[in-house]
Amino acid sequence: MKEIKKLLVIIDPDVKNDFVIERARLLATAFRPEVELYINRPSDLKPKKRTRRQFFARLLGLRKPRSRRHYQQRLSALQQQFDGLGIEVRTTFTEYRHTADSILQKILDYEPDLALKSVQKQTALSRILITSTDWKLIKQSPAPLWLVKSGKWEPDGCTMAAVDPMHTKAQQNELDHLLLDAAQHMARGLGLKTRVFHCYFPDVSAMFPKVLDAADYIRGVRARHKAKIEELLTRHNLEVSDVILTRGDLVRTLQHTIRREKANVLVLGALSRNFVERTIVGSTAEKMLYDTNCDVLIMKSPTPPAAPAT
Repeated sequence: MKEIKKLLVIIDPDVKNDFVIERARLLATAFRPEVELYINRPSDLKPKKRTRRQFFARLLGLRKPRSRRHYQQRLSALQQQFDGLGIEVRTTFTEYRHTADSILQKILDYEPDLALKSVQKQTALSRILITSTDWKLIKQSPAPLWLVKSGKWEPDGCTMAAVDPMHTKAQQNELDHLLLDAAQHMARGLGLKTRVFHCYFPDVSAMFPKVLDAADYIRGVRARHKAKIEELLTRHNLEVSDVILTRGDLVRTLQHTIRREKANVLVLGALSRNFVERTIVGSTAEKMLYDTNCDVLIMKSPTPPAAPAT
């Protein structure tokens, strides 16, 4: 991961004390980037009927300046927190109707090295609420996206990269290296440890009746995965002891490992997939985002090289 020189902080306009600010202050202190604080608050005053157009126009004229002042004052107060750290900071407030599109446009215009956005807890179910805006950013943001969750960090915790070294696609292999680079870069800057997570699950349908000794078969599968992990580590200053190699259900073992290793941030990769792959992996990705309590940093797969001209 390259240096973090520009940090975009997307603030939820409907949350009074958005905990994304706490994480942004932490990253700003560690990496000293330029920071932009961004709020988009769509106007909720829309004329419904032609007969009431003038009334709504007058009401909108009164409410819009008041709304703008409120959010601009909020941004100014937040800016002072970063000024106190000696961080160069700018602020932007917009009122575009489609929040996801406005954020994506801001990312394209500002070209941050990292974009931060909080995800909220659903009070009734105590689950993380990944909104349609979040999913659109996950799919379309060209910049790495850090989804911030509530809760204090463990001072002796780690950054954890979830990798898949058994993948046959070169694009996935390069993405794994990108994930390890990002996890190490964050760990160094934040004074954390780096851990590498990989989960495998032997294909039971392939074991019978061909495999007489299931234990030998499973040991062989583990050995192949371990060898691939070690091959992956050769490009990074990591030891085999930094690897957590697990077997079983991916989400369940990941949750257990996050708690045991005190992971503060999970580094995941996002690949461009075809329809069949999206159908298969979508539910797993959703569970990983919903059910992990730590922050999630989503890195995009490297752009494949252009085919040579013929």
